[in-house]
Amino acid sequence: MINPEQYVSNNVCKRNVSLVINEFAKELKNISGKCMDVGCGPGDVTRDVLLPVLNSKATIIGTDIMENVVEYANKTYNDKERLKFEMLDIQTKKLPEKYISKFDHIFSFHALHWCYDIRQTFENIYCMLRPDKTMLILSVAHHAALFEPLETMAQDMRYASYMENKGKYIGSFQYSAQPQEELKELLEDIGFQVHHCSHREINMYTSTEKFVSFVTAQHTFAFLNKMPHNLREEFKNEFTRMYSKIRIEKYRGRQRNYKLHNDKETDVPLHYTILVAYAQKIIS
Repeated sequence: MINPEQYVSNNVCKRNVSLVINEFAKELKNISGKCMDVGCGPGDVTRDVLLPVLNSKATIIGTDIMENVVEYANKTYNDKERLKFEMLDIQTKKLPEKYISKFDHIFSFHALHWCYDIRQTFENIYCMLRPDKTMLILSVAHHAALFEPLETMAQDMRYASYMENKGKYIGSFQYSAQPQEELKELLEDIGFQVHHCSHREINMYTSTEKFVSFVTAQHTFAFLNKMPHNLREEFKNEFTRMYSKIRIEKYRGRQRNYKLHNDKETDVPLHYTILVAYAQKIIS
């Protein structure tokens, strides 16, 4: 079972969320209605980072696909007045009636890149918004050190039967040459008016151990629960090895074969790119 406390203690992405929220603070402070945080995880970012920047009259429903994570969030961060948590698979083809056209704003941070049906995901977000209301999302675009090992391992006979559909592990825009343009075109085709869409580089310093602990606590890695203990440990070790190797290789490539001291990754930033979009539901 995914350990929510492990996720909270190793949440390496809070800084990215804070930066984006601060960037859109002017728009967010006027939001006073009903909001949703899609893929909220254990709820710490929803309560500690997101809720304080909204109008004091705003309420949030945090949604996540993991039952035990939602239970943890309700137990730890529930606020009867402004914040609660519920289960939702944002890729569902049968969106619950209680969510349709009910929200004034929808957020999602570091979650949508795991959606293999990204169009259905954004169609559901569109359906949940009231007319003229808005969404703000931050999603990973390119992340070689994360997605490349997973794609390879999903085809390894040792792990394939547990991981099943390899498309779940690649990332919605990992192989997109122009992710910003593709996302904007997709959103506009669904019916959004896109007020902002950007593709940004991220360089962050975090240990391999901390990053692997954080990422394997997410729903995408729930298949680990099905593995016998020895195979699970083998998978984690192999994933860690490949992640570290690719992280260093990509850094050397960007630095033109810069030689690391003692061949260690201590001074190697984790490099990836993100997509940020702020869009509005338009009814023609």
